[in-house]
Amino acid sequence: MFLFLTLKVMKNLTYLLLIIPILSLFSQGIGINTTLPMATLHVNGDIKFTPKASDATRLVGIISNGEVKEFELGNSFNITTGTLTVIPPIDSNIFLIGDVDQVLTAPTTSQYDNYDIGLANINIDKTIIRVFGETNGYSVSGFTDGYDGRIIYYYNSQNNNVTFFDLNIGSDAKNQIITGSGANEGTTGEGVAQFIYDGSLEKWILINIR
Repeated sequence: MFLFLTLKVMKNLTYLLLIIPILSLFSQGIGINTTLPMATLHVNGDIKFTPKASDATRLVGIISNGEVKEFELGNSFNITTGTLTVIPPIDSNIFLIGDVDQVLTAPTTSQYDNYDIGLANINIDKTIIRVFGETNGYSVSGFTDGYDGRIIYYYNSQNNNVTFFDLNIGSDAKNQIITGSGANEGTTGEGVAQFIYDGSLEKWILINIR
């Protein structure tokens, strides 16, 4: 009887001793190759993950402090110079404004062919493109990075005139503008021109100018 009780007590003590380190482990986090985990799971080294053979729905990346973050895949994202930028959902009733500074190009350029106004990078989520910094009147024969349905409001926010050329060969065919009148159109000083890109025609269509 005494032997049985002793074994039972020892068995209970064994359970107790096993429970204590397990609780400590979960309260501090799990560390692999580290004795001081700084998160629920802290891995000091490389991780290899084999996903299921299905469409990706999330992006997983490591931020500057070493933490792994998970992001839902949106309708669009952009990779610029090796950096992935996820574009957050935007209220469709809000038109964001992007800027284009012509200070550096104004002294040497009077006609902007295949004009890169940042539609594939810095102004990818912008609808109103505010242009400034010009010193004289200038012209535009086309814009780069159009895609079907893309709308822009070209806001010439300066006193210098801007002229939009109709089907001008200064720009590549896919970047050219159709003014609708068959003639060149523009603003006298400050004004706004609205364009939409037609993917079937591969042209920018001038909708309105004021």
